Amino acid sequence: MALPDLRAGSADDLAAGARVDGLRVHGVDASGRGLQDLVVDESLLESVVLDGAVLDGARVVDSVLEAVTATALRGARLTLRDVRLEGCRFGAAEWFEADLSRVELVGCRIDYLGLADGRLEDVRLVDCTVGDLDLRGTTARRVAVVGSRVRELSVRGARLEHLDLRGADLEGVDDPRGLAGAILSTDQLPRFAPLFAEALGVTIA
Repeated sequence: MALPDLRAGSADDLAAGARVDGLRVHGVDASGRGLQDLVVDESLLESVVLDGAVLDGARVVDSVLEAVTATALRGARLTLRDVRLEGCRFGAAEWFEADLSRVELVGCRIDYLGLADGRLEDVRLVDCTVGDLDLRGTTARRVAVVGSRVRELSVRGARLEHLDLRGADLEGVDDPRGLAGAILSTDQLPRFAPLFAEALGVTIA
């Protein structure tokens, strides 16, 4: 993603209700901060630590997050639009009711990515490792998992349109019926055949 010439930012720029516009914020520790309603526009957050930060209602637009880390990062109703996350490390990213549009996660490691009851459109996970990917109740369109490992996928109550899982090393799904609208490869079918049979009430003998 091409960014304009950026001015140097600082930890003081990361605050609740603040606007980070055209800044490069590098190597700062914003752990534990309340960053509610923060707006990040055409900016780079690089090697920023956000342990325990709260991003409820925040908006990140036309920006890059690179090597951002957090053991826990809450962002209820978070908006990410035209955003690239690269090399980020999150323990629990609790982004419930979030709105993600034209978002790419590349080389990220996330133990729990909670996107329940949110909206996803044109989202890609590339070369990522995700422990639990929670899409319960989510409306997702044109979402692709490419070259990534997902231990557990939760899709109960999700509304999926072109969720491409062919590039996923997927270990388990909470509710196979929730996969309606997803795309799987023929190689993945043997692993999930017992789950599909159980959901349909079919006994394999």
